[in-house]
Amino acid sequence: MHKNRPSKERYHEQLNELTATLRHEIVEGVYPPESYLPSEIVLSKRFSLSNKSLRKGLEVLEKEGYIRKIPRVGNQIVPLRPRAVIRFGCSQTIMRDLRMEDLIDEFHLLHPHIRVEVVPYTSVIPEITVGGGPLDVLSANVYQFLEIGRQGLTAQLEVLPEPKDTHPFLLEPFRHEGKLLVQPLGFAPIVLCYNKAHFAESDVPEPDGSWSWDELIMHATALSNGAGRYGFGFHAMSENRWPIFMLQSGGRDEWEAPWDSDSLRRKLMKNMKICKDILHNRAMSPLYLSEDDKEITKLFVDGKLSMILTNYAQMNDFLNADLEYDVSPVPTQHDPATLLITIGACISKDSPHKEEAHRFLRFMASRHAQELIQSGTLTVPSYRPLLASPVASRVKRPGRYSMFREIMFTFRTHKDLQFSDALRLELQYLLKEYWANLIGEEQLCDQMFEVIREDRNRDGNQVDASKTLLEDRI
Repeated sequence: MHKNRPSKERYHEQLNELTATLRHEIVEGVYPPESYLPSEIVLSKRFSLSNKSLRKGLEVLEKEGYIRKIPRVGNQIVPLRPRAVIRFGCSQTIMRDLRMEDLIDEFHLLHPHIRVEVVPYTSVIPEITVGGGPLDVLSANVYQFLEIGRQGLTAQLEVLPEPKDTHPFLLEPFRHEGKLLVQPLGFAPIVLCYNKAHFAESDVPEPDGSWSWDELIMHATALSNGAGRYGFGFHAMSENRWPIFMLQSGGRDEWEAPWDSDSLRRKLMKNMKICKDILHNRAMSPLYLSEDDKEITKLFVDGKLSMILTNYAQMNDFLNADLEYDVSPVPTQHDPATLLITIGACISKDSPHKEEAHRFLRFMASRHAQELIQSGTLTVPSYRPLLASPVASRVKRPGRYSMFREIMFTFRTHKDLQFSDALRLELQYLLKEYWANLIGEEQLCDQMFEVIREDRNRDGNQVDASKTLLEDRI
């Protein structure tokens, strides 16, 4: 028995303390460039580490470029490189979903010669096309990446190396002509989120993976108390909500040409009617004209909704709420499917700091950064090995948090529907007419198929035009 041997956790804490302290002292000039660190004997006593453990810490600093080991002489301080500033375009939700401020602070500690300047934005497309002062790194999800491709802007992005430790299903939607252009950093499936206290006091069984939409309607009605609390609600106009009813109408191959099959049409009509019935049902759903998902989240946190459709990343808004909640798979009527939101980042081809931008993106996808995401958020990190060996969470998680592992087979993305931004707006207009009883299911499906057909023809013509333009330039 080694009674004095520190635990594995304490050992890592000591190593981190060593590297963080020496790194800070080097940056602050305690040890000037070309000078040497104190001897290994002195450092071992200072940090209470064995010579073997100390050398592991010094190897980390050597790999990071702070020191160089000179045999039989010592560990020499390497002059710091001139500071470079990389501009990171990022939405406010990504800042929340990944705790970007913490990650950037950690990156600065590891790479003091690089500073990351966050540039807030709401859409990645204008940032790619705008002239002057290009962003170096940009956050992007699958829906935004599809739009980048349709507008012929993929040539504006750097091709990224293939990461071996990222979930493969996250990589596929971010490829163009077989090349990876966006590095996934985290993911968040849409799930049913529910207030456990409401279910207990109403004597309603908690939802599980077998629920159909009909069962949701039945139980949501029982949860509504007639005194300002409704059983279920969601932000219908969100591009991450109503498409679920389309995804549950047919597989990806059914949404590709010729795609307008009788089976697809029949299931689509059924699911669109379910969506409409929920929105019209005042016994279980409020007539609330929400502007965004945040308003629905607030109603849930305030106890005015018992169930909502949300995703793992949006549940980060619950972290400080006094709320007992849990998650369950999205109900279904036909094909089990839910929409997967994937958070990623890409590098601009026009970046004047490509080396630093790649270094930042590698850090974001590294085990260290992904562990910070896993421990400090509810967003699921993209680093695959963390499924087998998760780190301890610093935030309160719902009891069934790990459910996402069991429903991966239901994950679908906007790529399955091949949405363009123009198509989304046209479909939303049709749905608003349908929800307002201005058209029926038959007319809705006819017009939906028609605008999809027109969009794909238009998309094909744009691709041909882009190829012609490229050939002319060549």
